[in-house]
Amino acid sequence: MEAIIRIPIIVCLLFLMGIPVAKSVCQFPSYYDGSWYHRDSGSDTNLIISATSGTWGVDRECFQKVDHDKIITSDGVNATILLKTVGVNCYICMDVIYRSIYIMQYRRSECKTEGDIKLCEGISKLPEHNELVTMFKQVSPVMNCIASIEGLFQFSYEINEKGGGICNNSENILEACQTPGSPNYDNKDFLMRFRVCPDVQTSFRQTIRYKCMGTWVANMNNNTYTFVGLAHDETGVLQDKYKCLMTLRDQHSEDNTIRWGLSRFGDCTNLKSLEQSPIRIVLRRVAPKTSFMIPQCILPRNLTGTWFTQGIQFASSVWINDTHIYYRTMMSQFDYEETWFACQANLGTRFLMSKVVVGRCEISFVCFDLVPRHDGIVRYRVGRSVKLPFTLDERTRDKDFLVTSFKETCSWQWLTFSRDNVDWKYEVLIQNPPSPVICPIGGRYSFRQYSNDFYQLYDTRIRGITLSPRNKISCLMNVSEFKSCHGDMSKMEIDATYCETVDYRGRPIGEYEEPDHILTCAGHWLEDMKSYMITYDEEDAISKFRCWVYERISWTDIALSRSETARCPKNQNSRSYEIDGARFYMALTETERLFDDCPPRFDSGITPNAKPRTLYTLYSGSQSCFFSNLQAKYFMFVFLVFNFFSFRN
Repeated sequence: MEAIIRIPIIVCLLFLMGIPVAKSVCQFPSYYDGSWYHRDSGSDTNLIISATSGTWGVDRECFQKVDHDKIITSDGVNATILLKTVGVNCYICMDVIYRSIYIMQYRRSECKTEGDIKLCEGISKLPEHNELVTMFKQVSPVMNCIASIEGLFQFSYEINEKGGGICNNSENILEACQTPGSPNYDNKDFLMRFRVCPDVQTSFRQTIRYKCMGTWVANMNNNTYTFVGLAHDETGVLQDKYKCLMTLRDQHSEDNTIRWGLSRFGDCTNLKSLEQSPIRIVLRRVAPKTSFMIPQCILPRNLTGTWFTQGIQFASSVWINDTHIYYRTMMSQFDYEETWFACQANLGTRFLMSKVVVGRCEISFVCFDLVPRHDGIVRYRVGRSVKLPFTLDERTRDKDFLVTSFKETCSWQWLTFSRDNVDWKYEVLIQNPPSPVICPIGGRYSFRQYSNDFYQLYDTRIRGITLSPRNKISCLMNVSEFKSCHGDMSKMEIDATYCETVDYRGRPIGEYEEPDHILTCAGHWLEDMKSYMITYDEEDAISKFRCWVYERISWTDIALSRSETARCPKNQNSRSYEIDGARFYMALTETERLFDDCPPRFDSGITPNAKPRTLYTLYSGSQSCFFSNLQAKYFMFVFLVFNFFSFRN
């Protein structure tokens, strides 16, 4: 009776301490059931596991089993199993790692004479990836490949035998596309076309359709790798049917390439690193070939050039010619995405553009609504895209195809992502490098700055090397200064602590009048009764381009709010400094002095396109006091003749 009471107490203590407890009845999960292929000691091996009877092969059966903590993103569980050989006093510890319903990995111990699962090494620590043997379930897999590989790539490959050699044929194509109407399962496989390179002995010509069996992540040598199990159902050789694919997770190459390691057979332990893999593959993203990239219309001529635009999350460099628009979007410090647009049709300010993303298979139509350019600013908005069939080409179009597509894609309702979204604003293209324009705010002001982040405020600094050593001058009055004067009206100078002390003549006594920050105005406009301004500062460590919302609040006071990037949030106003995307607000008060010669000016940007470029000249006197053009020529002729004869006499 005493023993019966102690067992539950020990079990409860082990449970509370987090130690796995062996089950008295040993059963396998249902996904264990079936025939499994693996390479055991370099030879092909088939293993049959029965989940109902608990048998592992023909001569081993489950004796004890411990389930480890379940991984949240996994449908299965890792387990440590104690197998007993039938008819022999031999116990084997098996650490089984679940990867997918088609792939499992295991580590097997030597034969033990003690039938206690607590003696198994996997109870305290599961094995590392290089200690595991990979098993592939011998069924035709039906698993989505989008988590493993998606897109269109040109690749080079190198086989680590017979001297190697890199085969970089332009026809080496990896195609993992979503193709509606395809006889193959959508997203369940991908195609690799290997082509021969004449100067590479190990190159070969073959087209292989791989099916995905599972994806998992493992750590090796202080690096995190992503592994993919592949199956080639069309081959008749068993050892060539299963492959392991490895890539370094979050790899960042300067040329935007992706490196893979591929095994020769179904043995993942041979993949030790990308450089030590049996087959080394380098993927390069390519754009899909389509006739829709042939332009059918022309963009406005004054858009040609290089531009910069700031999206909600990423910034893009933009290149535009008469027919195409090219976006290069930095997704991180190293990775970038390339997008091409080709003009297909236009009506007014709306342009129907075909769109392809380099490295993706989709071809789509999208509508650009372009506001006419003013200064170095182009405002635009992009509507929802309409995906086209991947196989659609010139022969399948009818004569009204573009007209129908324009009506669908460029309808005014389609330019917003939701019919309820009526509170939208234009995105902005900024000429890069910018062409300076006259700043909308001019004059000399003192300012007060507000921000919840200390690093957003303007502070005093020495901009580079001074021409001569600094002298200690007693300054009786330090003030903040914001000015844009007639010397260069395209720049705004900001000084957080300006010495305003003057001498007996009313002149500044400071020998160094170099401002802390110099902002170049790139453009301004009025939208939704808000005045916007773009400035450029090449010394800005966060964003060289900044967007401002400004407003004149009295005859002598102006309010400005600065965004954190070149994009102003929709809810930003001239006093915003506590919202996402706008953390700084500045209040200006006019403080022009006698000898500053810095008259104030203000332009709300209400009609930037209607302002004529007019040069005004001033003169004194009435029109009658001047000679006409003909009279002036006659008078000059008489004067020259008179002087000629005078000198002769």
